[in-house]
Amino acid sequence: MLRLPRLAPVLTLISYMSVVPALSAGPVMNVGPSDMVFQPTDEEGYMQAWNVNFRGNGMLIYITFVISNLGPKSLNNGVSILIVQKGQVRVWTKEYDYQSLEAKKGTFGHKSYMNWLRYENGKYFIEIDQGDKSTPVIKLEVSPYGPGLGLSDGKINVSGGGFIRFDVPVVSSKATGHMILDGKWIDLQGIGGMEYLHGNKPVHQFAKRFHLIRSYHQGSGFFVGGFYGTDDSGHSSLIHGKVLQGGKLLDHGVVKEVKHLKESKNAYSGYIIPEKTLYRMNRCVLIESRNYYSGGYYVLGNISMLLRAVLRVFFAKPYVLHYNTTVKAWCDPGDVSLSADALEKKKPTTQFPSESTFYLINP
Repeated sequence: MLRLPRLAPVLTLISYMSVVPALSAGPVMNVGPSDMVFQPTDEEGYMQAWNVNFRGNGMLIYITFVISNLGPKSLNNGVSILIVQKGQVRVWTKEYDYQSLEAKKGTFGHKSYMNWLRYENGKYFIEIDQGDKSTPVIKLEVSPYGPGLGLSDGKINVSGGGFIRFDVPVVSSKATGHMILDGKWIDLQGIGGMEYLHGNKPVHQFAKRFHLIRSYHQGSGFFVGGFYGTDDSGHSSLIHGKVLQGGKLLDHGVVKEVKHLKESKNAYSGYIIPEKTLYRMNRCVLIESRNYYSGGYYVLGNISMLLRAVLRVFFAKPYVLHYNTTVKAWCDPGDVSLSADALEKKKPTTQFPSESTFYLINP
């Protein structure tokens, strides 16, 4: 067991940042367990997070494992669970002492108290038991349909000498298992996925908000990761995207233009959120349109008083908001120069059902 006896993870914040994007222009696509092994450092701000998502049985489940040296006291690992069901959002977060962590440097998978993440024979296994009868017990087997997708294609430098890396090691998979929630056994069968984050710099130092678009269809979809920067970050926005159709990479790289065509205030958080957004890339231009609000939560409302006191120093209004969206892509020669009105008069090259998630840090 490798011990990191320094600071605890700012777990709930990092849990929602576990799908924070990193950015580059490389076309590398395939990622897997060897790309997201346990690799701790002594740098202040070190953090790794593995986010497993499940959709099926009329619910969305997000399970996040975090190992970090950010936060109070000697806690350095933990697990967060987010369940969205029938419009209701429930969150459980547990932080654990370094003595509860079992992990080997350079190896994928670890144990955080009684919570496991491991990989065997081409499948990922997730076991969740936070040691409290009021929290869910979950067992999932995730069988990827194909290789994972690299969005960052390695570490990306951010202001102040830090880096951040983001990958989608499981784009789409068969997911089966069960959950015990409120004393009831629920068989789980649906679609799974996984995202991975590795960084060494606290996100609030360079970003006000992050945005992620996922498409849960192996070989086809629009994948976006990016952030809207702080005044001293050097970027008003930095958004990276990849467009795939039938396993073919149609476009990739840093998005040249992001234009919010329509916006409205989210009543729950008070933040202004786009309803329709144009993304202009190298060979494709895309328009994402919101269908409906899937759910969200206030980060500071789901953590201990100690952790809340620490987070308030850095984050004014941290929220997570999920939306169901549709993305249309125009990738014919000449399309990238057309206006939104002109594009919408043309038949798109392809379109994708997607999930759009906003990680709101500070106004």
